[in-house]
Amino acid sequence: MSRREFFYAPPAQIAGDEAQLIGEEHEHCSRVLRKTPGESLTVVDGEGHTFDGVIAAIEKLRTRIRITQRRENVGEPRAHLTLAQAVPKGNRFDWLVEKGTEIGVSAFIPLRCERSETAASASKRARWQRLALAAMKQSCRSFLPKIEDERSFSELCGVAGSFDFALLAHPAQAAPLREILEPYRGRTVRGTIFVGPEGGFSHAELEMAKQASIPFFSLGPRRLRAETAGLTAVIFVFATLGELESTNENL
Repeated sequence: MSRREFFYAPPAQIAGDEAQLIGEEHEHCSRVLRKTPGESLTVVDGEGHTFDGVIAAIEKLRTRIRITQRRENVGEPRAHLTLAQAVPKGNRFDWLVEKGTEIGVSAFIPLRCERSETAASASKRARWQRLALAAMKQSCRSFLPKIEDERSFSELCGVAGSFDFALLAHPAQAAPLREILEPYRGRTVRGTIFVGPEGGFSHAELEMAKQASIPFFSLGPRRLRAETAGLTAVIFVFATLGELESTNENL
């Protein structure tokens, strides 16, 4: 049996037993995929809610869906992971947002470091948010990762304690990752990972992280490009927490 298509409708477009697709979602459903009344599909609201239903009507400006089942946190890891990373040159952060969303990242923070090479403009953040939306649907997730405003390394270090855990990717590993994360395995937790620019974190930044009690962990013996380092860090953390194990959930 083929996998159901996932469509996005924010909470304002869901009421009672009906969901509505408008704009690009309506166009994709009605004109690109040529869906017809009576066909089944799945709608997610980007806040962890999933709605299975059938198309009740396709109108000029909207597709109306009759909801038959509601589910929670479909495709979501128990660990809500924020990736705080310096933005590399070019469009390489695009790839990182797309693949990070597929893996399960809950939020992305463009990180401004001493050796940062580029800033995260409003137009870039808007593009990244669109990429996250497409990747959420493609990977059958129900939560839309947020692209947050750019924040400085010092600012984020100052609030690292608000997470259950914070980690910094750096060759000078403080302790084995499994040992650091063992207390959080199998739990619903919030964590953040700091990944620096191509030139790495400065000495001052590393000292700042130590003062904030942020442990370091290694990404292995090879030097990685910034976007590869970010995705590798995410995979390492999710794998250590057991979040990449199959749940055998029927999507």
